[in-house]
Amino acid sequence: MRTSGPWEIVDCLCAWVRDTPWCDWLELGGSLAVGGGDEYSDVDAGLGVGDGIKLPEACAAVVEAAGRFAAVSDTLLQDVGASTAATHVIVQYEDGRQLSLVVLAGSDRPGVPPGARVLFDRTGRLKEKWLPSQLEASFDERREWAFLSWLNLGDAAKHGRRGKMWRAIHSLDQARDCGWKLHAAARGLDYPSFGLVSVQTAKCPPPPGIEESYPRGIESGSIRRAVLSLAPVLGPLTEGLSVGGVRAVTERNLSVGWTHE
Repeated sequence: MRTSGPWEIVDCLCAWVRDTPWCDWLELGGSLAVGGGDEYSDVDAGLGVGDGIKLPEACAAVVEAAGRFAAVSDTLLQDVGASTAATHVIVQYEDGRQLSLVVLAGSDRPGVPPGARVLFDRTGRLKEKWLPSQLEASFDERREWAFLSWLNLGDAAKHGRRGKMWRAIHSLDQARDCGWKLHAAARGLDYPSFGLVSVQTAKCPPPPGIEESYPRGIESGSIRRAVLSLAPVLGPLTEGLSVGGVRAVTERNLSVGWTHE
């Protein structure tokens, strides 16, 4: 491994984990794990802890140790557990580097998921492959993204007609985010729910024409052109997902002029 930029943080984290008996395993995720990272990449990782320590104590120890890797500007702990308890420890370093570490009980993971790189495995818990539910999108998930893409695009047009340009941009962004998820799913990429992140991590080309859906300014004409440009992008991405009703309503909304243009 290189010992500069984010890799220096990775090396420090590995050394600390190896010297900390209650640390069970450490895995690296994101672009660094698949060889696509650079000096600006965040360190996305997961840490499994043993039975001898409670999660809050483990997270406090992680924050204390991270402060020895480099000068820390700030930290945040987020509860990200769903079926099992997990805490997301975010460390912002003064030099701009970031550590994003999910801490959970080591026994809560049955193996290593695709796209992750095992850095340390004290008990061999990650020797098996594991396919998490987020790896692929079900039909229901894709239909939800398709439905919301058209719904939010219609809202963008509605807000634009009312002269509420910031709300129009917000709805447009939400519609486009769903489009990125649908594109990732259509290309068979891992973790399509991450949308644009999954597309860029896989070095996959974007959906044709999506660049035109980014407004060039806050003025009404620019936003309307962007809104109208997203519809032909969403069309092929939402085919076969049973959203013809909401699509038809949105397309009618798009055909109405904006009084503030």
